Amino acid sequence: METKEFAEIKAMHVTAFDEVMKEKLVPIIGAEVAASVQKTVATLKLQREVYGHDMTRLDESQKKLFVDTVRASVGFGIREKANEALIEEQDNRGGYLVSREIADAIVRIAASVGTIMSQAAKWEMTTDELAVPNYTGAFLTGAYLGVDAPGTVTGIAFGQAQLIAKKWQLAFVVGNDLLVDASVNVADWLLSLGGEALANQIDYQGFVVGANTGDPFLGILNYPTSTTIQPNDQNVNKYYLGGSSTSGSTTFSKYALMDDSSAMIGDLEESLLDGAAFYMNRSLWAKIRISKDTAGNYILPYAGWAKPDPAVENHPGGGPIKPAGEILGYPVYTNRWMPAVGASSVNGFSDAASNPCVIFGNMKTFAFGDKGEMRVAQFESGSFGGKEIALADQRGIVYKHRHALTLTLPRAMVVGSTSAS
Repeated sequence: METKEFAEIKAMHVTAFDEVMKEKLVPIIGAEVAASVQKTVATLKLQREVYGHDMTRLDESQKKLFVDTVRASVGFGIREKANEALIEEQDNRGGYLVSREIADAIVRIAASVGTIMSQAAKWEMTTDELAVPNYTGAFLTGAYLGVDAPGTVTGIAFGQAQLIAKKWQLAFVVGNDLLVDASVNVADWLLSLGGEALANQIDYQGFVVGANTGDPFLGILNYPTSTTIQPNDQNVNKYYLGGSSTSGSTTFSKYALMDDSSAMIGDLEESLLDGAAFYMNRSLWAKIRISKDTAGNYILPYAGWAKPDPAVENHPGGGPIKPAGEILGYPVYTNRWMPAVGASSVNGFSDAASNPCVIFGNMKTFAFGDKGEMRVAQFESGSFGGKEIALADQRGIVYKHRHALTLTLPRAMVVGSTSAS
């Protein structure tokens, strides 16, 4: 039984370690990312205190073995695929892999900090390609039977959305002094770093990347669009702020809270509304929160004069996972990769005419294919970020994971765009 004094000293040691770890990582990954990772580490610790286990579902011994894996790249916790060539790009070949439990733990952390990872439909992939069915026909209605007459046969039209696994890699360096002991504290940081990076990359790929950019996937904002969606259309719904391409709503700040939000909701098929949400940059949500009605009153209700059923709500502390608020009863999620107010060609989009700024849709129609395997390697020498790590008493750590992304039903998304003029 731990004494109170020992428990306090132990807690101080853990806190000090986290601060040192954060300080060591700031020059490598930046202060904002380091703070975000530290928040995830704190969440893991809180979950263990409250529930006896955290979201990784790994026990203490498994975490210590994982740190051993990173430090040595041989020994417990690693399985080697039986192939001399060690070519990991092929299904039946591969290098040193961490256990599936470790891979699952990192994916679970990613799902706790990333929008798409937390909301997309998950598909297990045993091969590098997987065809996901999606219905491409018209709305089913059936037919009435006549007297002594055969009924008509309705053809069910299914298309295919292809999940093609690509390899993601995260490389960073950590001082050898932080890897001396195989501890749960080190494991929390290493797992959280992997999960945070994986979530960020998938959100970036899923929301904004375009074709012919060197990225393997296509983001929702770069899908082909149409303003007149048909039942079998494979385009994304496009809505111009103000209701037309010549409405004069040529900047993000022209977003009309009630008018544009209601119109985008109306553009989505009824069967897809259950589970739909708004997705935008936090800077746009900040503008929307201070929208006013024609009398000059803020639409967002405040204490003392809130309406019984407010049209818009703000939820402090929300963001990629927890809703930042609600618009007409639908949750709002903010994501750093969505186009920002005042942006000038950030991620290919600007706060200008004919640029997307908001998405309303059902993320369950977005598919995430998980190949499952994750490789981890460590390097005691070599150039990482232009620095020879052997001379800096550091160690390079590289994660690799294979996964796939695709939008299985494009018409389940409405992309709100500024008008052309």
